Amino acid sequence: MGPNSHGGRMPDADKAGEQGSWASILLIYVIGVLGATTISQAIPVVGDIARVFHAGRQAGWIISTPSALVAIGALLTGWIVDRVGDKRVLILGSAIVVCGDVGVALAGSIQSLLAMRVVEGIGYLCIAVAAITMMTRITHGARRNIALTLWSSFIPMSFAIPLLLAYQLAGTGQWRWAFYGHAIALGACLLLAIVQLPGSGADRVASRSAGLAAVLRRPGPYLLGLAFACAAFVQTGIVSTIPHLLSGKYGVSIGAASSVGTLGMVFNAAGCLVVGPLLNRRINPLAVAAAGVFCTITGGLALGVSFSQFSSAVIVSCVFFFGAGLIVGLWALLPLVAPNRQSLGATSGLVTQVTLWGVLFGPPTAFAAQAGGQWVREGTNIVIAGLAILLCIWLVVGRSGRSTTVESPAGGQVRSAQ
Repeated sequence: MGPNSHGGRMPDADKAGEQGSWASILLIYVIGVLGATTISQAIPVVGDIARVFHAGRQAGWIISTPSALVAIGALLTGWIVDRVGDKRVLILGSAIVVCGDVGVALAGSIQSLLAMRVVEGIGYLCIAVAAITMMTRITHGARRNIALTLWSSFIPMSFAIPLLLAYQLAGTGQWRWAFYGHAIALGACLLLAIVQLPGSGADRVASRSAGLAAVLRRPGPYLLGLAFACAAFVQTGIVSTIPHLLSGKYGVSIGAASSVGTLGMVFNAAGCLVVGPLLNRRINPLAVAAAGVFCTITGGLALGVSFSQFSSAVIVSCVFFFGAGLIVGLWALLPLVAPNRQSLGATSGLVTQVTLWGVLFGPPTAFAAQAGGQWVREGTNIVIAGLAILLCIWLVVGRSGRSTTVESPAGGQVRSAQ
């Protein structure tokens, strides 16, 4: 059954308005990447920060505090986005992150630094939900598929950028510039967003609590979020443990092993970006998910094999990350699980919140699974997660009674695999 085989039309509330420009789409994407970089910007310099502030066991919270806030508060933020407007929340969130960045750089104690990381997390929470809501609102048809699959690569890109840039600051004592630089870049995008991005306009109807209730009652957002959570669970687990895994297996340096993760993020982003064109060619989303799960399981299990050459491990890791990208590229299905256009914020908030639970639990579970020196437990986690992803996507696409035919602004119909 193809993605367009349901027949009928989506409700009128889901009809798109004027198509957003590619400049606006790219600006939203860049802001989303910089928002997610709030988490990863601390990774290359966390050792320097821990030494300066004698952080000890609190060092982990320097990295994870912003993601914890998203995992807790994304649904509520989505409801606020529906009521206030996505552009306002996106701008506010960006301003909060800039203030948090400056606060972290000026912090004089670990307590004040963590408090500023909370501030950054609040800003990232606003960006993460408002950006995807705006991108969905201003696009439709084939452009929406491309835009949402572009959006799905924002997490891997947010990890790749600090590893390429902020990594140069590690061990130099200039760790504060990881946050100053981030503030400058996001601040510039903030000014552009005020001028460039379209407001909610007359097509936004103020959402009431009934809109949030409708989202909470629908199984689709939970299923889609669970699929992404499973993908994030295995992906963040591999990203966190692959340096030590490959270094131990092949006797290479931690730096060389870490570069495999950076290369993997490139393949992950490529997998995300492939999904939009595939859906526009009316490839069934379940087939895309199946291909992604196959690559993820095959590459993930192969990482536990001791190859004779380090290059073989690099290849299978790229297969794994490309497959994970194919899965998360299915963010294009977000409009399918939303009750109506006026509840896109709450829907994206719920999906994002469920997804972030996978980010939170992936690394510690992977470390625990590999503690015994065997790959069996980690391999089992990858297989179970892959099967859960297939089930969730099948339920979202194959059992959905919603149409994937969207009316164009001109009154005609545009067939779309969303």
